[in-house]
Amino acid sequence: MRFAHLGYNDLASLARRFSAGPRQPGTPVWRAASFRTTTNLPMTMRRALALNAVLENAPLQHTPGELLLGSGIPARFVPAGTFADEKLADDTALVQQIGERNFHSHANHHASDYPKLLRLGLGGLLEEIDASIPRQDAKGQTFLASVRVAVEGASQFCLRWAGELRQAPGGEFAELHALQAGMMERLAVDPPASFWEALQLTYLFHCLTQLDGRGAMAFGRLDQYLLPFYEADLAAGRLTTQDGQALLDHLFAKITVTEDVQNITLAGTRPDDGSDGSSDLALQVLEACKRLGRPGGNCTVRVHPGTPQRLLEACAAVIRTGIGYPAVANEEPIIQGLIEHGYAPEHARDYCCVGCIETQIPGKQAPWADGRANPLYMLSVALFRGQDALTGKQVAPDPGDPASFEDFYQLFISLGQRQIRDLIAVADGQQRGHYERREDFTSPLLGALLDDCIARGRDMNDGGACYPGCFGFGSMGIASVADSLMAIRQLVYEQRRFTLDQLRHMLRADFVGYEAERELVLRTVPKFGNDSDEVDQLAVRVVTDLAAEYDRHRTPEGGHYFMLMGANVQNISAGREVGATPDGRRSREPLSDAASPTFGRDLAGPTAAIRSTAKLPYHLCVGGNVVNMKLDPACLEGEAGCARLAALIRASFALGGQELQFNTTGAKTLRAALEEPDEYRNLVVRVSGFSATYVNLDPSVQHDILARTEHQLGH
Repeated sequence: MRFAHLGYNDLASLARRFSAGPRQPGTPVWRAASFRTTTNLPMTMRRALALNAVLENAPLQHTPGELLLGSGIPARFVPAGTFADEKLADDTALVQQIGERNFHSHANHHASDYPKLLRLGLGGLLEEIDASIPRQDAKGQTFLASVRVAVEGASQFCLRWAGELRQAPGGEFAELHALQAGMMERLAVDPPASFWEALQLTYLFHCLTQLDGRGAMAFGRLDQYLLPFYEADLAAGRLTTQDGQALLDHLFAKITVTEDVQNITLAGTRPDDGSDGSSDLALQVLEACKRLGRPGGNCTVRVHPGTPQRLLEACAAVIRTGIGYPAVANEEPIIQGLIEHGYAPEHARDYCCVGCIETQIPGKQAPWADGRANPLYMLSVALFRGQDALTGKQVAPDPGDPASFEDFYQLFISLGQRQIRDLIAVADGQQRGHYERREDFTSPLLGALLDDCIARGRDMNDGGACYPGCFGFGSMGIASVADSLMAIRQLVYEQRRFTLDQLRHMLRADFVGYEAERELVLRTVPKFGNDSDEVDQLAVRVVTDLAAEYDRHRTPEGGHYFMLMGANVQNISAGREVGATPDGRRSREPLSDAASPTFGRDLAGPTAAIRSTAKLPYHLCVGGNVVNMKLDPACLEGEAGCARLAALIRASFALGGQELQFNTTGAKTLRAALEEPDEYRNLVVRVSGFSATYVNLDPSVQHDILARTEHQLGH
């Protein structure tokens, strides 16, 4: 594979220029043209043919010299003016009328069975489909026929690429184009025979899911399924480590151009025997993250007690660049929770992260759906005797003032559980319509790489998946709730510094005229994030009680409803729904972020912060969790800095923590970026479950990040 290739940063900039200028969507036009000619066919076949129409028409965005071919989301768009506005509007209306199963969040968090794709190839998938069709009933045969059409479309797409490369002009990259043309012709039928081919087929299928209208699609455990190809090529002399690095660099360059969250999960234990799955390939993927240094992708490293120190220090070396990833995840609570929820141990050990931080069994579980809950709102309703404090509207019966803190807590939990039931009822209603018309809302392409859709002859919505999709509610503000409960218990019920009625007056006034009382709350009441067990255990109790309510319910397809401790910046909008609260938070200010302490109130240092967050029962929240931490970049310098960060990660997880993600851009730099954004166009930060360019974020998000406590690690 030794040949000149375009540098990955050159590739990213060239590809952006390729997609620059005014654009308009092309997929509605191509899909509508197909839909208009297939009205007499079953809907599942119409969907497969509509996808193939996209594959036949989408522009083959090719930057000469790139090592990986394909483009997903950008290829769904064409230069402005390609289609008349009236036609685009009519075609878009038709496609929207037909509808799509977009799993409520419209993000389709999912990871396909890429190991199966690499094992069988597209030709092998067609053979598996052909073998299964005779065993199916009429409904199954119809569905599998549509899956076959989708896979055939993928094969033809490979040949379309080969033809494009055969016609490419000669010159500097003539040899490369000839090699790639031959590769695409082989991949149209055969399984990959090399690391380059395996990565190319994986990336191309990933692009196909995006051309099918999907977003936030994950690569799953990339290092695990590519490692056999990588090691075989190195042993045979077909590949050098430099070649492998170049390919991975180009993968991340392609991902960042797409500007969509596309999670890659690295390391962790192997599914069969639970042994450590770390490898040099995982280190090279991390190096690719560091080299590119831009948002667009996402990377999560699974950690367990046997994770090698060099892998943790490699994570630290990437994190301290400021790009905000990889996130590091303690796999043990997630695996435990999955097994407790009925997942087979070997499948639980094979989990990956999709979207930002959501948990999925790759290739065996239907896509995720997301929503959010606001438990702090219900605490406010409990305190204000059933009223919305901002509007004065009575949203729950007036229970009177609870006589004891335990009575108040039980009132709050009952309202929080009611909120959960109301949210689930809405989600059920939205999902049930798709479920009752599941034959009209199939996903033929995804079904090709989702067990056991082919064997059962059923779509993922119709019992084809080994595990039905789950619905996760991001429950933010956990620290805000715990801190507020602690203030009520200490100042109202224990010390009797003021009554509930007096507290309500302070909150209605947003503490104006009550600055001394607010200072009392901020100064004397223990806060989550400082290793104060009395408030930390309130957080544990809240999570335990709310998670139990989610666990009592199932989706229309039989999947779990999970509580997530995640926010994805929704703690800002959730805060606008809630007036001032007993923790000293002012009206409409952001809630605490996910499972993190309230920013600016974790004042006892990073060790105390992780000791608090590690107490939470993460095995009850297997859908995914986030703990954001901001570190002073000066404490991460040199090899000692990487070792310190690795030690912090290991200590947190040994205590029971589940996830950590870091911002390492100092407050001084962030303030400078706000004042002179043009000078900081490439400044990347960790937002919540994803990274982004700081100056392009909404001002409310910028200030939320700036407010995070900046911790020091001991020298």
